Amino acid sequence: MEKIIERIKNNKFIKSTAIRCARTFLTTILGVWTAGTVITEVNWQTTLISAVSATVYIFITCLVGGLPEIKEGDE
Repeated sequence: MEKIIERIKNNKFIKSTAIRCARTFLTTILGVWTAGTVITEVNWQTTLISAVSATVYIFITCLVGGLPEIKEGDE
């Protein structure tokens, strides 16, 4: 639990996690969107739920497991 609190206080970690979450969100939207042939045929509710779910998952993964580009104690 202490490592998680340290990560939350680390500005570099927060910035890197935010970037990773934004990329995951947009990648998921584009992945589901391009699967539909016409933009009006895309089920946007399912697309957004999928994107939010993936973003929450990656956030928790970063928080618990850390980021490989951020070493412990690195600020």
